[in-house]
Amino acid sequence: MKKILVLVIVMFVCGNLFSQGIEFEHGTFHEALAKAEKENKLLFMDCYTSWCGPCKWLSKEIFPKKEVGDFFNKYFVSFKVDMEKGEGIELCKKYQVKSFPTLLFLDSEGTEVHKMVGGKPADELIAGAKCALDPNLRIGVLKEKFQNGNREYNFLLTYLTSVRRQYDKVNTPLVSKTLIENYSLEKFLTKDLFYVVSGSNIIYGSAEYQYLLKNKKIILSKVDEKEYEGIFRKAIKTHLSQYAQKCASLSDLNKEIEACKKDNMYSHIEMLEKDLSYSYYLAQEQFKKWFDLKLQEAEKSKGSQNYVYVMHDIGNEVVRNPQFKGSEESINRALKIGHALADTDDGIIMGNFLLAKLYLKKDEKEKALKHFNLFFDTNAKAGGNNSHPSVSDVKNAIDKL
Repeated sequence: MKKILVLVIVMFVCGNLFSQGIEFEHGTFHEALAKAEKENKLLFMDCYTSWCGPCKWLSKEIFPKKEVGDFFNKYFVSFKVDMEKGEGIELCKKYQVKSFPTLLFLDSEGTEVHKMVGGKPADELIAGAKCALDPNLRIGVLKEKFQNGNREYNFLLTYLTSVRRQYDKVNTPLVSKTLIENYSLEKFLTKDLFYVVSGSNIIYGSAEYQYLLKNKKIILSKVDEKEYEGIFRKAIKTHLSQYAQKCASLSDLNKEIEACKKDNMYSHIEMLEKDLSYSYYLAQEQFKKWFDLKLQEAEKSKGSQNYVYVMHDIGNEVVRNPQFKGSEESINRALKIGHALADTDDGIIMGNFLLAKLYLKKDEKEKALKHFNLFFDTNAKAGGNNSHPSVSDVKNAIDKL
């Protein structure tokens, strides 16, 4: 009798353990959507990839939590899909998923009504999901109200929270700036509200910049030092990057860098100085100088595992940066890098991938396809990820030539 009682208790405990966390559907997307429609619920879809760290963290640490499971199992039908496999590839295109994890909330017709981006702790995940359940708090509705001129304080804070949950780099500074303009900078100089200031993209030398700099001691008694200093790093970096694109000489750029140093708010600025000089030479179309400096810097990593990627990135800059358009000399130097890499055991994968992109840029379909296939086959044998969007994008572009 005691053995039976113990067994019942064990089964009860184990049952509770296994029932904790979000219960994800294991069928197809359309089956999960049909179940959501039948149960009159929204479909919660975790869009992940096998290589995404935050995706793994959510699956291991957050989704299994009891409070998360209790909430999501009550209000949603939940579905996980790898965006680089099977039906996930088409779903990725359909919902324009570009960052991982992306957490979508869909109605019974498969229309997106709300979303979040990135790994979220349990409380924030549940809070974001509650917004999906309330039509008045869904991101599309909030965006429309903002565009129609709603500047009420609580509304703006609510909208800012939503765009931050999406890692929206366009609307986050826009809403933050609107809050400051309508309710004053001083209102947000507290530990709980300083995210409004830090997200507003303060402009170097502006009145807000000067105020924050002048009142450093008082402000640091209220807010996080790292977040405070981040405002200045962002402002200085943005200012100098723009200045490097338009200044008349490298001497002028160096003078501007020295002027920024006087604020003493950008530690290790010498690392930024190097990138700024590269930007300057590109803006001046001094491509030979840019290449020479980049290759000189790359030599420092020769012999290390990182060398292949450093060299690939130099050639890839020629592919992606429109400033190189029409520079045959630059393309030829990049091709030389690609062929040199492809002829080595360590660089055969990245070298051929670079060559495929460069010949695509030159509209030479046969050569582009040849090197893409060499890359694809070698990468597959090495266990690489051939379903990554960057790979399919290149293949699709070659096919269209």
